[in-house]
Amino acid sequence: MTLKSKESKLINILKGFKSCAVAFSGGTDSTLLLYYLSKLNIKTKAYTFHSYLYPESELKDAENTAAMLNIEQEVIYLEPLDMIENIKYNPKERCYICKKYMFSILKQAAEKDGLAAIIEGSNYDDRKDFRPGFAAVQEIGAVSPLDMAALTKEDIRNLLKQAGLNYNKPSFACYFSRFPYNMEISKDMIEIISKSECFIHSLGFNSARVRYHNQIARIEASENHIKDIINNKEIREKITVYLKSLGFIFVCIDLEEYKTGSMNRLI
Repeated sequence: MTLKSKESKLINILKGFKSCAVAFSGGTDSTLLLYYLSKLNIKTKAYTFHSYLYPESELKDAENTAAMLNIEQEVIYLEPLDMIENIKYNPKERCYICKKYMFSILKQAAEKDGLAAIIEGSNYDDRKDFRPGFAAVQEIGAVSPLDMAALTKEDIRNLLKQAGLNYNKPSFACYFSRFPYNMEISKDMIEIISKSECFIHSLGFNSARVRYHNQIARIEASENHIKDIINNKEIREKITVYLKSLGFIFVCIDLEEYKTGSMNRLI
């Protein structure tokens, strides 16, 4: 299918909804959904979940995008370690547990607000990875129009570019994804990862991720960022000193280019 035909299919799918509650993270996928819903003048409300599992910058981006597209937004604040049963043990089915909890709340909110459909931004490429959260989305009755239209991540970025929207925003999974499965996680550990990544991002490496392996910090980044870090002694020292100040003993960089869901290799 061409990009044009996929776009037409997406539009036809969205036209079938009288009103929509959108799980809106502010990322590229859900932004594309909001854009077309806005363009089609379909009654829409965006619901954004936020907690210490995401940096404040993610919430700000989501708020700015919703406002720009003139879409009503509600932010739902969570305390995941306290509110979601057993999530602190980071089980393999963590994404399923989290999604089931959040989409149950979203379903209640949509019903209260009189919205007919719940939609979310899973795309066609997501089928290639371990995505237990997708099962929870389907169980709640949410719809995934991007997946239905066979839109890949590249397709989505191209459509955003055509629309004059930010198409280069890096994907961002919650901080739980930085830890090996079946490791008990505390709020302090999450804060260490948050501070580590925010510091590295402040140096210009905005796609970098820090994976937590007890006393070892394993940094993943794009190929260009890996080269820039390795070839710059001052940058290496800054990163090493800062991450060690947070409690890591060893600071390493993964020579393989960053890929989402890398911890899934341990399954």
